[in-house]
Amino acid sequence: MNQTCPSCYSCGMPFKSASDYALGDVNQKFCSHCTNSQGQLKPYEEILSDTANYLVHAQGIHVQAALEMAKDLLKKQPTWRNHNV
Repeated sequence: MNQTCPSCYSCGMPFKSASDYALGDVNQKFCSHCTNSQGQLKPYEEILSDTANYLVHAQGIHVQAALEMAKDLLKKQPTWRNHNV
């Protein structure tokens, strides 16, 4: 059986519990980090910055390398796949 873990359509974060989803709603496609307090998707630039900052702090990666990694990661996600950056 081949199952996949549900994940955010914007950043790819896996959904482990209801609190990971926007507004705690398991029917949402986006995570709580990629949405604002109304559950709306944040702008690409903000998500890119947040993702790069996460990589810097969590993995100790240099800022410029983290930014490039974040760009590569986001362009593979359904929401940003056709986004021109």
